[in-house]
Amino acid sequence: MIEIAKQAALAAGAYLKERFTEQLIPDLESHNDVKLPEDKESERRIIEVLHRHFPTHTIISEEIGEVKREDEYLWIVDPLDGTNNYFIGYPYFSVSIALQHQGEIVLGVVFNPVSDQLFWAEKGKGAWLNGKKLAVNGRADLSRAVGTYIRGRDSVTKEEELALTRPFFLQTKRLMRTIAPALDWCLLAHGWIDYVLFHRSNLMDVAAGILIAQEAGALVTDWQGEPYRSQPYDQEDLPSLLATNGPLHDEIRRLLD
Repeated sequence: MIEIAKQAALAAGAYLKERFTEQLIPDLESHNDVKLPEDKESERRIIEVLHRHFPTHTIISEEIGEVKREDEYLWIVDPLDGTNNYFIGYPYFSVSIALQHQGEIVLGVVFNPVSDQLFWAEKGKGAWLNGKKLAVNGRADLSRAVGTYIRGRDSVTKEEELALTRPFFLQTKRLMRTIAPALDWCLLAHGWIDYVLFHRSNLMDVAAGILIAQEAGALVTDWQGEPYRSQPYDQEDLPSLLATNGPLHDEIRRLLD
């Protein structure tokens, strides 16, 4: 199954890379979002691969919604994570594919086609980037910590965002908002960054990324410090999570207080 997920991600990613330098015409553009034909075509290519190999599996994807078959297996697909970045020519976007089996995420693939970075993980088998095993870093100095902030587009106001993130801007080295959540979790898994702050957002974009980070040793909790455990996917679920390299977790969580 992991090999088929990689195949689907690579097929969609090749198409997105080919279209990336073109002048893109959106189907819809609002003050904080954009819808592109490329989203739909990437999704079509992924679904074609998955259904060819697993015709009885259910698929839920950002554009088409749910293609319901049997309940035991559910593929969670974001065909273009970072659509706004893609639209403005910023090369930080990905294809994200996760598989849920009986309510638990068991594999995840995240592919950045511009940098040819293929991240993947299987439950209990570690996390990988292009065949190299991943591990979070061991940084313990808060003043040197670099993180990313991910917020729900429609569930968090800009005022809430400013109030929440101020301590992180002041007391850590850098807090980024890259607007491609699946890749953010992969940066943590690789040890490139130290924490991810996830604020009332949908898990569709990041189901694969969370597993990759966990399999690389990241500590993931809710904002109260309770360990995060995979739950059956629910489109209405908008959790707030904190993920770190481990040594920084308590200090980072205190900034939330």
